[in-house]
Amino acid sequence: MTTLSRRTVSISRITNETKIQVSLSLDGGALLPFEESDHFTAESGEDAAAAKRGVLPIKNAPHATQFTATQQITISTGIGFLDHMLHALAKHSGWSLAVRARGDLYIDDHHTTEDTFLALGTAFTNALGARASLARFGRGDAPLDEALSWAVIDLSNRPYAVIDLGFKREKIGDLSTEMITHGLESFAQAAGVTLHVGCSYGSNDHHRAESAFKALAVAVRTACARRVAGEVGAGDIVSTKGVL
Repeated sequence: MTTLSRRTVSISRITNETKIQVSLSLDGGALLPFEESDHFTAESGEDAAAAKRGVLPIKNAPHATQFTATQQITISTGIGFLDHMLHALAKHSGWSLAVRARGDLYIDDHHTTEDTFLALGTAFTNALGARASLARFGRGDAPLDEALSWAVIDLSNRPYAVIDLGFKREKIGDLSTEMITHGLESFAQAAGVTLHVGCSYGSNDHHRAESAFKALAVAVRTACARRVAGEVGAGDIVSTKGVL
């Protein structure tokens, strides 16, 4: 049986508006530690040594923290509903994901949301690497009660996004609904993917959003699957051009 290397990365995105760190493994398992940064409080005592080996659950982020034998997820952006959506995306993509962010939320949620998705997209493309042996395309459909959403992704290195979620409310919790759309567009740009996400129907905006992120997760997991030795396309760039 072929053993595939885990696709994992740890990055930082530091601007005057936001300080964001992402540790991502596309294949689950243990995460790389966050990069050392003056912008976040360093762990102390026994936790200091552990933090150099890997990510620890972020304190005060109980809902979006879930550590199991095969998956590590801990997210703290300062925007509760954004944490919830990233948790759903990671869980159903099969990722391990840690995100911590400090942003100018005294202004609004724009910079923190946008930059979080840009950082996640950068981590995604870095972890993906040369884009060889990939399934490349993926589609996902996911319901949440009365809402049904779909997503299609192409790991094309051609950034493009069409997002149509049909929200009726201005905000869900403390996240502006327009920033869900813009965030997914930002992810597609930084990740180098073609992304289409839509909600077919649903009367509850929370359900519309969450079903969309779960559908995206299913699509991402399918597209990121790798072809192993002996399969058609193993070791190949899945493109008639020969490059992505």
